[in-house]
Amino acid sequence: MSPMSPEKLNELNERKKKREKKCEEEKDREKELYSKECVAHCINFVVGEARDEVADLKIHDKFSCYLATILARDKEVIAVWLNILKDNSEIYLSKNFDWLNEDVKYIDDITKYLEVISKNTPMKSADTEKAFIGDVMTYCNTKFENRWDKLKNDIENGDNEHVKSLKDYISANLGDSETSFYISRVCYDYYKQIKAKVNSNISPKFLGHIKKVGSYYGSIKGIIACATNIQYKPLFSNIKVNRGRPVIIDEQPIYSWENIIKRFIGEDEDKYNCFMARCSKKPKVMERIRKVYTDNATKQLQLNNDNAEKCIYLHAEMNILALIIDNNIKNRVFIAVSKRCCFLCELYINFAIEQGYNIVIYGKHEKLYDRWILPHVKNSDFKYKSLMYILENLDQIIKKKIERYTRSLPADSDSGGNSPDSYDDENKQCMTDLDFGTTWTAWILKDFGLGYKGKLGRETPFLDLDLGLGYKDKLERGASSWTCFSVLDYERECQPEPRFWLRLYIKIRDAWILAWGCFPRPGFWLVFEL
Repeated sequence: MSPMSPEKLNELNERKKKREKKCEEEKDREKELYSKECVAHCINFVVGEARDEVADLKIHDKFSCYLATILARDKEVIAVWLNILKDNSEIYLSKNFDWLNEDVKYIDDITKYLEVISKNTPMKSADTEKAFIGDVMTYCNTKFENRWDKLKNDIENGDNEHVKSLKDYISANLGDSETSFYISRVCYDYYKQIKAKVNSNISPKFLGHIKKVGSYYGSIKGIIACATNIQYKPLFSNIKVNRGRPVIIDEQPIYSWENIIKRFIGEDEDKYNCFMARCSKKPKVMERIRKVYTDNATKQLQLNNDNAEKCIYLHAEMNILALIIDNNIKNRVFIAVSKRCCFLCELYINFAIEQGYNIVIYGKHEKLYDRWILPHVKNSDFKYKSLMYILENLDQIIKKKIERYTRSLPADSDSGGNSPDSYDDENKQCMTDLDFGTTWTAWILKDFGLGYKGKLGRETPFLDLDLGLGYKDKLERGASSWTCFSVLDYERECQPEPRFWLRLYIKIRDAWILAWGCFPRPGFWLVFEL
């Protein structure tokens, strides 16, 4: 074999250098992504309002949801994709962490149960169904008990009409059969009755707890109904199960907190200190900062360590979505998940949809987690563009929050300038009183042209405040521009039926309007953040 010419050797070396450079740039971009998701998680954990979507689920979609429910044993998240073929069905399963031996055995048993139930008559399947129910409730016992404890806590600490109604219903229908399966059945039936009422004013949180406890009976019932339906019997008599391999990176390098923050504010130490001062007054923010940036070895908070590492993992639904993208499947795909998908998963799904994929998922909780992995798909162009798309969204979140934290609110005459967000402002201040009754309604802020959402949780003696202020170019009053501030998430013990007042800062042109009020008990204030 003749020796390689110097020109050819140089060409190969140049290609190698380019590949290495590209690889390093890719690693750096990913390091930036994982660093920014840590910061965004700390300062803006809840990005939006949780919601369920896809009202008209197909029977196959519902079956996937049922499977996701009974396959989630404890705190793990399970994603399911049911691929219907001509004479059989393929079930793709994904989990955020490793599959244990008991998981594999349980999945095999469930598959066999479905095959037996689908082939036999209801009479012959009775024993199999009983064994199926027993295995499901045993496997899911930890998660079920956790959900049941939350509902029992609602019942024990609440005394409104809905709590009393559920108490009476459980007493009348449960009797002495206090097994997990029968508890789930009673909650399932009660939930259906409540959902059928058009104008029910039951707390969504309380209703959600009832739904989750009842979901086990509902899932078991739905799975058996599908398997025994003559239309779907062939699908369950020949099932192939594929388990996705979890992707976990134990030591992913990240940039420090200080590094990322200063990318947005520069080297202005006063601005950085102002930002940190605001963060220090927010217990939840500081709790997340300590959790993310505390060194495991020294147990010390390290905000300027650019050699930090953290464990990250691929979310279950992203594992299945990566498979779909790698195989360029553009027809409709429904991915069922045992937990609503997070904000970053939602962003990635939205990007995939923009690229022509038809991905449907049920439920989004809008929380931004710090251990999320970008799917490593084969298409490098798709991967790069999706990474940049998510980075742009994270940049907007961080930038907006930093701007709010490093700007100041006007001083409140009643607080003596000691409020957390006070500053000296020479603009004229006007006052108006807003008297909030026991019901939160949109008309309260309508005169200001503000979007509004909020609730007063009557099921517990706590004020559950979630109020968002919208944006509007023009007001009916003629002001051409204005700015306003959204409220901090706030929970404070109070009476079940309080009357309280609200303090609200709004700037119309050059004048501050201060809408204010005081809770009947001294020292209770709702403080808005800028």
